[in-house]
Amino acid sequence: MSVDKKSSNLVIISGPSGSGKTSICNELTKCPKVKQSISYTTRKPRDGEIEGVDYCFVERSEFEKLVNEDKFIEHAEYCGNLYGTPVGPVSDVSDDGSIFILAIDVKGAMQVMKKRPDAIYIFIMAPDDETLKQRLKNRLTEDDEIINKRFLAAKEEMEASKHYDYCVINDRLDDAVKEIEEILQI
Repeated sequence: MSVDKKSSNLVIISGPSGSGKTSICNELTKCPKVKQSISYTTRKPRDGEIEGVDYCFVERSEFEKLVNEDKFIEHAEYCGNLYGTPVGPVSDVSDDGSIFILAIDVKGAMQVMKKRPDAIYIFIMAPDDETLKQRLKNRLTEDDEIINKRFLAAKEEMEASKHYDYCVINDRLDDAVKEIEEILQI
């Protein structure tokens, strides 16, 4: 599906853990017209992550309260932690030519597809299994058990790529970013 068939300035960038969606979004948001939603999570911050910039880090009880109050457009549990995208910023997306990106996992993207079929959906994948596993290990933030869980989840999530408008292989970050910029015409 091409962008001109969708007029939305809401863009969902999704893919398995280790695909590089966060790095891609960090590059895309260097463009002044690109804004990104900040997700909530119950996981602990990784080194260098900043509260309110990378994520809103909350306790499980607070997260569950927000779910009960319908404060998320999507939410999911992933490897024992909860993640969710607040509905407010998505509702406030304007038609001023800016692009609003959600960087979310595959389960979350499937939820958003039901609510916002007009959005542009881009699936990010690593070039191969070995690269994916190496990226997960290179984070040095999780033990082997969690890395293996994330890898097995990633293999399952690859099946969902057929539901997306575009699939971008992130072999080289610069190339993947350029491909997405061309898709979004920015």
